[in-house]
Amino acid sequence: MEKIISFIKKKYKILIPIMVVFVLLISMYFLYKEYKYDYYRKKETIPVYQYFGGNLYEYDAIITYNLNKVIVDISSTKDKINYDSTPIYFKEGEKIIFPKEMTIAFPLRGGSQYKLYNFSVYERINNENFITTGTDKRKYEFFFLFDGKGTYFFPESVTLKIDDKDYTTLGSMSYIKIVGTSTMTYYDKENDKVEFLEIDGKKITVSSENINVALSDQSFKSLSSDILLAGPSYLNSIK
Repeated sequence: MEKIISFIKKKYKILIPIMVVFVLLISMYFLYKEYKYDYYRKKETIPVYQYFGGNLYEYDAIITYNLNKVIVDISSTKDKINYDSTPIYFKEGEKIIFPKEMTIAFPLRGGSQYKLYNFSVYERINNENFITTGTDKRKYEFFFLFDGKGTYFFPESVTLKIDDKDYTTLGSMSYIKIVGTSTMTYYDKENDKVEFLEIDGKKITVSSENINVALSDQSFKSLSSDILLAGPSYLNSIK
């Protein structure tokens, strides 16, 4: 140790400039990486639409991708939007972006549930369902999505029931949002229809040949069991 201290004292006039140069080189390296990252990120402008408070809002979305072609940001060319889990529909093609993390639930897989990252993309291609989350794109069947609060997305047609009575049929790629215990809104993608309903604590369910979801209770059936839905933050990412 004494030899090291002695060496530093003798050579400090040389060591200090070397250390300064070393620190500068490291700083330049990280600045270059950041510059390269920003420079090579891809941005594209896509016409999209959402429904807010029952009102149609159409705008051009600036979608930003990182170097791995993963969506990292979305913004509007018109007004600033505070995105929640309301789906973002592309005006052309059957494609949807989910701005927030979502739960994907599989009633026919033993009630398994997983997390989808924010900015996951749903696509319907040749009547098949594909989801891209992160860098992974896969085909899935017999599932629905849940935001952990009150928004549900259904890739296939479902029947909406109120107090066990059929109310309406929602086409594929539709969603339902329940606020508290008094208000519900749905968007029927197939008919481009939005409706607000006062539910006043009524039992709200949706069903099809393959799924049965109790929206009021945030649960779904898997075989003969009732499975509670979990928010995406409590789940492992889908593999």
